Amino acid sequence: MSESPPQWVEPIAPHDARLALDFIPAATKSSRLWFFLHGLNSNRRGEKALHFARQVARRGEAFASLDLTGHGDSEGDLVDLSMTRNISDLERGLSFVESTHGPFAAVHLIGSSMGGFTALWFSAQMPGIVTRNIVIAPAFEMAGRLLLSLGPEKAKRWRREGALNLDTGYAAFDLGYRFVEDEARYPTESLRRRLKTPSLILHGSDDEVVPCQLSRRFAERLEHVDLVEIDGGDHRLTQNKERLFDEMWRFVGPWPST
Repeated sequence: MSESPPQWVEPIAPHDARLALDFIPAATKSSRLWFFLHGLNSNRRGEKALHFARQVARRGEAFASLDLTGHGDSEGDLVDLSMTRNISDLERGLSFVESTHGPFAAVHLIGSSMGGFTALWFSAQMPGIVTRNIVIAPAFEMAGRLLLSLGPEKAKRWRREGALNLDTGYAAFDLGYRFVEDEARYPTESLRRRLKTPSLILHGSDDEVVPCQLSRRFAERLEHVDLVEIDGGDHRLTQNKERLFDEMWRFVGPWPST
């Protein structure tokens, strides 16, 4: 998968970008689909995605991973990023895989950081499509925390100029202020009320990018949301990818259920 050409999700609406997607078929027709969504400024072929793909394929099930608009091999610009656009990309990617390679017995979303928050909101807005969510360090309150980290003067400049060059510590890139404005449509408390899909959160206890406390607060008193803290784990958790998959597999159980 790491060297093969992508499959292409063609635009539907005029503003849509052409999206790159990888797909590994299942050994049997009645398989589950595992669908991976990456984080900010990452792509569908990151270290965790490739590890999960190998593990799922070994078990004879289907695996897909998508580059969001402006990421990886997908077309479009990162500067116009928004949660609304991410959710639309995910919907298009899932529809493509279902229509081209499906149907599937179940759909499990795997989302990392921004991809995790996108997966949770997709499931909340479109109940019944996703069977299980597995999210790694979901990026709760991402735009708000970015604003606070910039300080008042730089935050005002971002709003005034409409775009700003940001450095996350992992990469530097231009991001439009629309990202901040759009996040107001996706408050975490609203997500807590609306999300009904059984979900697993995996979060490193030493995450300095998205504090683990945000996941603790979200999962608190939600019986259908499980939180597993990875002791000493950072934001990416690439050093813990084997543990992550073990927890994922334990959460969803083998197929068919026994």
